[in-house]
Amino acid sequence: LGAPPRSERRRVLQRAARRSRPTSAANRSKPAAGAAAPRRVLTSTVGNSFTAMADNDDSLEDASSEEDEDYDYTHTPASPADIDNIIAEFDQEMRKTLAPSISGSPKQWWKKTEDGSPTYTSPSRLAQRLHEVADELEGALVSKPKTVATTDIKPFPSLAEEALKDAEDPCRIYWDMTFVFRTISDEDRKKLSEEAAEPPRKDFTPRKTHWRHHRKKKPFNHEVFVKKAQLAGLVTSSYLSTQEDEIYVRVGATHERLRNQADNIDFQMPLHEARLRTLARRGLPEQHIAPMDIPERTPPADGAHAFSRFRAFEYIHGKFDTKEELEPLYLRTHEHAYHGGVSERSLFNSMRRLKLIWSCLNDDRSKGGANIPIEKHVAKGKHGATRETLLAALAMHDRTERKYLFDVWVRAPWATPPQRMPLEAYKEYFGEKQGLLMAFKAHITQGYGLMAVFGIVVMLWWAAIHAKSGEREKYEITASGSIVIYAAVVALWSICNTEIWKRTERTYALEWGMVGYEEKEQRRPQFKGLHDMHDPVSGRPGAFYPPYKRRRRTLCGVWVTCLCIAVNLLFLLLCVWMKTEEGTELYFGLKGLGFDQKFYMIATVLNSFGILLFKEGYERIAVRLTDAENWMTDTVYADKLIAKLTAFNFINSYFSLFYVIFFMKMPGHKQDKFEKLQKSLIILLASVIVSTNMTGFALPYLKLYKKMAREGGIDAHGEEQKVSVPENSYMMVECDEQLDNIKATTQEATQYGYITLFSAAFPGAPLMAFVNNMFQMRTDGYKYLCTYRRIQPYGVEDIGTYQSIFELMNYTGVMSSFLSIIYRTRVIPKYWPERWGGGWPEHSPTKHQLDCVFMVCCGFFACVVLVIRLLIDDVPFDVELQIKRNDFLNSKIIDHVADEADTALSPTALTVAVEVKDRDTMEPYSTYDKLFGRGLEEAVRKSKKSRRGLCGPSRPGLLRPTLRPRPMPRSRLPFLPPGRLTLGDRPT
Repeated sequence: LGAPPRSERRRVLQRAARRSRPTSAANRSKPAAGAAAPRRVLTSTVGNSFTAMADNDDSLEDASSEEDEDYDYTHTPASPADIDNIIAEFDQEMRKTLAPSISGSPKQWWKKTEDGSPTYTSPSRLAQRLHEVADELEGALVSKPKTVATTDIKPFPSLAEEALKDAEDPCRIYWDMTFVFRTISDEDRKKLSEEAAEPPRKDFTPRKTHWRHHRKKKPFNHEVFVKKAQLAGLVTSSYLSTQEDEIYVRVGATHERLRNQADNIDFQMPLHEARLRTLARRGLPEQHIAPMDIPERTPPADGAHAFSRFRAFEYIHGKFDTKEELEPLYLRTHEHAYHGGVSERSLFNSMRRLKLIWSCLNDDRSKGGANIPIEKHVAKGKHGATRETLLAALAMHDRTERKYLFDVWVRAPWATPPQRMPLEAYKEYFGEKQGLLMAFKAHITQGYGLMAVFGIVVMLWWAAIHAKSGEREKYEITASGSIVIYAAVVALWSICNTEIWKRTERTYALEWGMVGYEEKEQRRPQFKGLHDMHDPVSGRPGAFYPPYKRRRRTLCGVWVTCLCIAVNLLFLLLCVWMKTEEGTELYFGLKGLGFDQKFYMIATVLNSFGILLFKEGYERIAVRLTDAENWMTDTVYADKLIAKLTAFNFINSYFSLFYVIFFMKMPGHKQDKFEKLQKSLIILLASVIVSTNMTGFALPYLKLYKKMAREGGIDAHGEEQKVSVPENSYMMVECDEQLDNIKATTQEATQYGYITLFSAAFPGAPLMAFVNNMFQMRTDGYKYLCTYRRIQPYGVEDIGTYQSIFELMNYTGVMSSFLSIIYRTRVIPKYWPERWGGGWPEHSPTKHQLDCVFMVCCGFFACVVLVIRLLIDDVPFDVELQIKRNDFLNSKIIDHVADEADTALSPTALTVAVEVKDRDTMEPYSTYDKLFGRGLEEAVRKSKKSRRGLCGPSRPGLLRPTLRPRPMPRSRLPFLPPGRLTLGDRPT
């Protein structure tokens, strides 16, 4: 279905190649009987070399097409050795022509063979010849019918029939992924035919001199995909969509295939605690491993205290192995704390099956994979590439696990604390990466709740003072000590919050088996290395991209980012200027008419919308810049993208607020500045919250209905139509997990910055953030279960660069609080001692005194941060202990590393004799002066004499130079004793 008509193109090219093919002494063949001229084509008998080439070139299509039955195979055959010689010849010729030449002109050469006939005079002619060779190879595969895996080999049992089988039946098939391919339209067929009929290009560019760049790429359609998937041991089933414009290919794997792949990639699996303890205490005598009874408490004499919150065999993960004796150790799905509603006994739940099937498709053949870069083909197919038809890779929902997670997460009581939400069940369905980000949101939401309580208390205090007295000076917040207390509490909370998260993050990595994950991370499918270059570390086949090339692209990205920041600053300065009296009076004439305060609010709203638009625009630019930098792993790619977004968003989100509090010239009371800052903060924070919920929850619904109407899920009357389950999944909103997670966490960092930087002006900001996050935690679960396509699960060890970003927000927030309180409030003048020049409101401290206060506050805060870091370890002791236990048990139970004490002993070590002698018999006794004093000088002099003796007497005719040492005064030799000084045997 949808295969392009390549038979006509193949016949035309092969006939043109036979007509224009030059002959040489090495490649001539005798004409067949009755033939008018010698013709070299390939017969149907193909040797082993062609079979190997056909297996390696997986992009070749099914050669058993009925359209090729009229092709003539009665030509004079060429042996496989001839074709190998042709390929070797032209590859050697192309390599010879790679020498540097004058840029801007094609490389020309003239070489003569042994018989004097000239060879090709340009690389373009070689490229044309190589096209002919490629067509000959293709013709060879055409002439020999080849069995290609198709989609309709045999009917498979339905999903309901598969569910009746045992969960660990080796033949049970799990259909967990579906791939959507676009059918080839008539327009695409025409394009392919035109490309096939194009003559070889005549121009030659030095950047693409290798022969593989001149060969046309093969299309990647559903037939090629099915062939590669089935060669990797997977099963497929294909069908047409309701509208017959897509081909859906279900991909499944048997339980035995999943086990083998888990063994190939050393897949990490949780181990059963009780069975692991039993095996460890019994030991493995056949492997020379003694019993292991790991203590969990101190001795009874010491009180039998528990020194770790983890039991000795708790949260132990090990790589999967198909050995029969290790099979019972692995935890089954129904034995998990959050089993997801699955009651059957199985090794892999849906999340782990998706990981293994993804590995079967993406990993290279050395790890048992099909070596298909799925994400790369999907990106090309979505952009409408003619030869790329893959539109989407769908991870199918598991109905039982999905229903369970919807019940315990989306319908969780609103009174449930954030960190009491079933994060383990969330992780078991969406993967460790999504689970860790949700755990981080729960952690920070818990902190918002604590600060919201304190902020409400402060605001009630201000309201009570305001109601008690109507005088301005008495209820002015800029002269109240409460603002100092609140700012100090926010600073301490922010520091402790990030330090505690480091410990929590490491605990999650232990419990979820993600310790050391980044060290084993695979490279991105979009990564492009140098051609014909192996790994510079191991020398084995790999990919490498030189730093000097990336440095140019990175520098270009920095310049583009600076340009975007400059344009953004111009807009922000315009918005800030509109808020001033000059801007209001000059352009709008609203001063004195009573609209100046309202126009300030209008300018702030305009500023908030501009911030959102600039943020969305730069996100697209940053993604393109980071893609161009060509980073190898997803972790490094995410870190670089996050750094760009953070640098831009910091200016975009906070510049106007910094300008209001520090740089805006406003005559009158300082209270007015704080009121303006408070209004601006409320509007900007509210706009961020509303835009986040609109783009993350409401907008996906509109996209869902729009796509359902386009794909046939809804008819013209608005009624839903019955379609297949994969078609329903394809209609759901596409989720780019990496980019969506980066955007979501960036918005979380922006919200966190508003609280740590400026919440002293508005203590109700933590309450707004707390309510928003509590709502988002449930809506995120709902949209990922009911609106978005299922997320392909990935692993992750930590939140990466965001840890440093949140710490930077903490330090910047403390500095901002100090500066605003000291220089923009009346707290310091009000409480300044009179003996130092105080006496508010008549007298105020000088600017030099305020600078001293600022430096003292900064130094005190640095000491507090240092003490907190010393008291709170990044990795708790019990977590570090459990990681060591995990490594030890893996080495003994899984890898069977023998104990060191079981090494063979020598026979002489069996007898032990202890004897103390009267004197040392190893060497004679000596004095200190002989060893380290004058005896050392005497030994040096004797060694010089011995060297002279080895040289022998001087021969006649040769003059030996006499070295006369210069006299040296005694004052320059203070280290020698008084008396006669000697240098060797000569007196001086």
